[in-house]
Amino acid sequence: MWRRYEFIANTLRDFLTLINADYRYEAANRAYCAAHCRRPEEIIGKKVSEVWGEERFNLHVKPYLDQCFSGQETNYQGWFEFSTLGMRYMDVVYYPYRDTAGKVTHAVVISRDVTAFKLAQDEAQRQLQRLRVIHNFETKLITTIEVESIIQTLLDQAVSQLEAVAVNIWLYESDAQKLRHMAGRGFAVPPAERSVLHLGEGYPGRAALERQIVTMVRSPSEWFHAPQGLIYDRPIAYYGIPLLARDQLRGVLELFTHHSWKVDPEYLHFLDTLASQAAMALDNAQLFRDLQQAHQELIAAYDATLESWVRTLDLRDHETEGHTQRVANITVALARLMGIEEPALTHVRRGALLHDIGKIAIPDSILLKPGPLTEEEQRIMRKHPEYAYELLSRFAFLRPALDIPYCHHERWDGTGYPRGLKGEEIPLAARIFAVVDVWDALRSDRPYRAALSWEQAYTLIKGQTGTHFDPEVVRVFLEWLDRHACFS
Repeated sequence: MWRRYEFIANTLRDFLTLINADYRYEAANRAYCAAHCRRPEEIIGKKVSEVWGEERFNLHVKPYLDQCFSGQETNYQGWFEFSTLGMRYMDVVYYPYRDTAGKVTHAVVISRDVTAFKLAQDEAQRQLQRLRVIHNFETKLITTIEVESIIQTLLDQAVSQLEAVAVNIWLYESDAQKLRHMAGRGFAVPPAERSVLHLGEGYPGRAALERQIVTMVRSPSEWFHAPQGLIYDRPIAYYGIPLLARDQLRGVLELFTHHSWKVDPEYLHFLDTLASQAAMALDNAQLFRDLQQAHQELIAAYDATLESWVRTLDLRDHETEGHTQRVANITVALARLMGIEEPALTHVRRGALLHDIGKIAIPDSILLKPGPLTEEEQRIMRKHPEYAYELLSRFAFLRPALDIPYCHHERWDGTGYPRGLKGEEIPLAARIFAVVDVWDALRSDRPYRAALSWEQAYTLIKGQTGTHFDPEVVRVFLEWLDRHACFS
């Protein structure tokens, strides 16, 4: 059989051998002999175990020959070391050869060198795994805007996705130009006295200063706080990765790994990509935090302006001095009892503070008049809710607070002003405030009358239920009064 195809066999680049039932070579082509750096006569007639060595034969060859001689075609792929080729990844097929009686007498073994394909496949798998890691990083990081949560995510992902045996996260403090250790896991967490580093100090400081990944491989004993143990018995690969966003340093990520990935430019680019994601997440979190702080400062400035307006009005109209703050506090408490929640309560408070802001357009001769107002003066005075609307509607942040300044003189029965709204047409905040406003007015001294007693004011409020006031608001308010009589 072999002589018939010997010429063809020797022209093949694949390895071709013929092995008998005693596991001896009966034939081998030139490619196979060359790979083992032997002449044909040094192989033919020899036992396979003599060529491969007993241990490798029993592990990588004999099981497949046994299966082949049992009549089954079999296949094996794996790494083999050859004298002339070094380590090669081979695709080996064992074909049973039968005689005319159907008995398996030989194994025809064809081996193809598929190292290039295997390396390409492994590289594709590595790239796919890296893409998965990048996706996981991105998915985890974009769902949080808190610096603490981002740091925790970095730690989790570094251990689970990058197989780090230790990890540290340092954040850069630009004012002091220092790195501060924020969190870490594993043996490499620095002691307290080393938790702050100058730029250029240590490996993290070097990565931060040079803005490049710092890499090295050292034995466990050379790292501080590295315990001796089975998990740390192999060399540890170190990566100090600067976290850069918009060309600004945000910190340094330190990784200590045992992984088998080859340290090459592609892997460093992969780490750089992960670091960029982390840096952008930290940058966005800081921007959000700054925005929140600016927003709070702006709100505080708005509220300070409102307080100034109220004080200005109180100074102008001594009759109402202190009235505004009292009714604002009680209105918010009552609104909360009636189910109004934040942030609507903020607008309720602002509306209560500004309820009489329209009076700045009322002449002093009317506003400060000690006696009763004429019909014309009353008409002018009743325009102050409209003045308030015209003034406040110009400010977008105050529009949600317009209900009280514009509608607090409307009445449940529809006889109020300026629009004659009735029942639940009147905004709830205005219905709440109307009760509180009248209560405080009844309990305060006026030039034309003394303050009413608690019982007298209570009776008058209750008596206006269903006409002036929303019955449900009155019910809740009177219950509140009974519990807080000391504030009435």
